[in-house]
Amino acid sequence: MIAKNIKGKSFKGCVRYVMNETAELLEVEGVMAGTTAEIIRSFAMQRSGRKEIKQPVGHIPLSLAPEDRERMTNDFMVQLAKEYMAEMGIRNTQYIIVRHHNADNEHLHIVYNRIDNDLKLISVNNDYKRNITVCKKLKDRHGLTYGKGKERVKREKLRNPDAVKYLLYDIIKAILPYCTSEKELQDYLQSKDISVEFKRKRTTGEIEGISFNYDNISLKGSQIDRKFSYGNLKKEFEKNIEAEKIQVEKVPEQQESKPKMPPVGGVELTAGQWETLRDGRFIYLENMNRRNGRSKFSAYVFLNDENDKVFFSKEHPYTFVNYGKYEMRLRDKILIENGYVTKAKVKWYGGGCAYPYLWKENKSDMEYKEAWSDPRLVKQEQNPEETKRKTPKVQEKKRGRKM
Repeated sequence: MIAKNIKGKSFKGCVRYVMNETAELLEVEGVMAGTTAEIIRSFAMQRSGRKEIKQPVGHIPLSLAPEDRERMTNDFMVQLAKEYMAEMGIRNTQYIIVRHHNADNEHLHIVYNRIDNDLKLISVNNDYKRNITVCKKLKDRHGLTYGKGKERVKREKLRNPDAVKYLLYDIIKAILPYCTSEKELQDYLQSKDISVEFKRKRTTGEIEGISFNYDNISLKGSQIDRKFSYGNLKKEFEKNIEAEKIQVEKVPEQQESKPKMPPVGGVELTAGQWETLRDGRFIYLENMNRRNGRSKFSAYVFLNDENDKVFFSKEHPYTFVNYGKYEMRLRDKILIENGYVTKAKVKWYGGGCAYPYLWKENKSDMEYKEAWSDPRLVKQEQNPEETKRKTPKVQEKKRGRKM
């Protein structure tokens, strides 16, 4: 659930925007709603009592996560809108609640009069901080999905410095679980042409800050993400050190019960790296052996949905590419081309994303199949043994994307 508070000058422009061809008017308060023109006149009449107010329009787009779509009945969306307004102190005034049906991420618009029924101005001071607090409160109250944050940002549409910021975010996030010191992080990033600079205390020389430079753009760690401030990075290094100690202590007792994980391209993976892959994420490996054994290569590595095959990609697997009717992640395209069912992430109407299941019956098929429920579930119910956790196998002949 994400909300944004917008102030405006014109009820005419705002109301016409929200009352478009995909709109469904769910509820009104204090306005005549026979037509769009009547709604505008009703707002304007009350606004005329305080002509000195330059921005009488309150507009709140409120979006819900795609994962919560099935719960979004009209009644529930009205309930959320009213609870949000009450928590934000928007009371005793005219408003309309409008639902839009043109995007996968269900959303609605609240338009309200900042001149209340007693002609007092509804304050929106500190509304940014209040908005964050209220959204979290409502998500917790109703068990709504927390958004993916930076993961949902459309990288391909960014320009510098934002493009560099998100590039650094993706790379640091991917490698951080495997770093136990500043030196390890610095060495890896230098291989990606990213330089690391440390800010030190004048008196002791102790590190107190960190910044990253790429393509002549320098950003503090905290500017990329709060998790990447030096203090938080140091905590991650310490956690990774402890995790390695625990893993070493557990190895003897695990050797009898767990099969040894196969190397990937001749590179032995840590338990943490395998766990990352099994969680549906990816890692980046360097100096892997090609099948002919004559040369080395580096690539992103990920598993299929069943966690039993390894795939490679030179490009970032979460890069969006056009494939068939959808624009999807490169990871999903590779899996579909290799004959696997995958829960793909595709771009949807209105700037959102959807998550259909896509696959090809035969690799040679020109078009892929599509379903909104997992087509593998029926097969798993018929063959329950197939649902047991499998040891991933590195493909020898089909390596996903050609290197």
